[in-house]
Amino acid sequence: MKKLVGILVVLLAISVAFSVTAVTLNPYLEGNLWGKVELDKTGLTTDLGFDVYSIGFGAAADVDGLTFSLAINLCPPAGVTLDSFTVENEKASASWYAAKSFGYDDGYGLSWFSYYGTTKGTTFVLNLKELGLQAATQEPDLLGASDRIALRGAWDIFSFSAQTGLKDLKWSGDVILEASLTPFKGLTVTGGVDASDLTGTPVFNYVVDVGYVLEVGLLTLNPYARYSDALGQWVGLNVGYGIGVLTIDANVQYDIAANALGAWIQPVISKDGIGYAGVKFVYNYDFVTPAQTMELGFLVKSLGWTAGPVSLDVFVGSGDFRTRDDVYLVGFGYEILTDVLADWTNISAYAEGALSLEMGSFKPTIGASGGYYIKDSASALNVNVSFPVLDLVTFSASVDILPAVDWSLGLYFDKYF
Repeated sequence: MKKLVGILVVLLAISVAFSVTAVTLNPYLEGNLWGKVELDKTGLTTDLGFDVYSIGFGAAADVDGLTFSLAINLCPPAGVTLDSFTVENEKASASWYAAKSFGYDDGYGLSWFSYYGTTKGTTFVLNLKELGLQAATQEPDLLGASDRIALRGAWDIFSFSAQTGLKDLKWSGDVILEASLTPFKGLTVTGGVDASDLTGTPVFNYVVDVGYVLEVGLLTLNPYARYSDALGQWVGLNVGYGIGVLTIDANVQYDIAANALGAWIQPVISKDGIGYAGVKFVYNYDFVTPAQTMELGFLVKSLGWTAGPVSLDVFVGSGDFRTRDDVYLVGFGYEILTDVLADWTNISAYAEGALSLEMGSFKPTIGASGGYYIKDSASALNVNVSFPVLDLVTFSASVDILPAVDWSLGLYFDKYF
């Protein structure tokens, strides 16, 4: 691999030296430098760390009508590796990736497949731009897995993807096909089939999704259906309506395999700077038992309450305030949680406020937060103060009054780059 990287870099350098019309270098370093000196009831704690997530550079050069680009990863412990290399012009391109999936792979794959076959490996892609066709090969990083060959075609209303494998230079006996058709605006039909062991005892898996989006004034209707042997079978309808500060969202879905009906409706009134008030009602009916269940939830909260240096956020709603998750924006305060019909005590109140001052170079922030959950009488109350020190380090002191007295203070440094 290191020889390959060296050869590619040398070839790029030679090309640049003789016939370059434009050169772009893009070095990058991603990581985190952190440290702390903290004092609490357990004593003094000091720590310092440096994490490197990725380090390397990208380079691109225009040479006689062709664009060469590559990405070099210098991050340990793997050492110097070539992540990708591409040669292209307006008609075609050829790309090599050290590790790439044919599927979506959290946005890092080719996104050719949605349902099946998303293993990752060393991948080569040939893109014939004018024809709308792409071909790819893959050496998987899974021990014992098959080498893969894939084909992708995409045009205005139709696209398809196909892949199969080679095992010991022989056809592996499997085929994966996926396609999407948009015959007219609003209607989309997608599907896929995964056929394995075709040379022995064939096994087939399939899925078909149909969806239609219709907008009539302020009303949006989205009927949809899925039919699959292993990925679910259902028909449903999403409804959306909005006018001014009012939005109403609803869904009804019949699960064919489970013979069950589910529906919910959620009206919300909201306005930035004022507040948000919403209710969600959920209804489920099981035709097999038969049995029905109903759930109800609500959420009332402030939206951007500020007055000069003072900010305040207030939340009252169903659910446990301790489920708040600021990273993924889920839980209490972000979603309307149910259920208060089964237990009316499933209600929380939570508030957090801050006073941010500017006194020359001294910029302290004084904050407080607290919550109460009726169901189990859980409570929390915290008071804190923080301010930057030389714009590099933050001093923070925190006192927990509820549910138990606790405290900490220290100097903290946390820098992402």
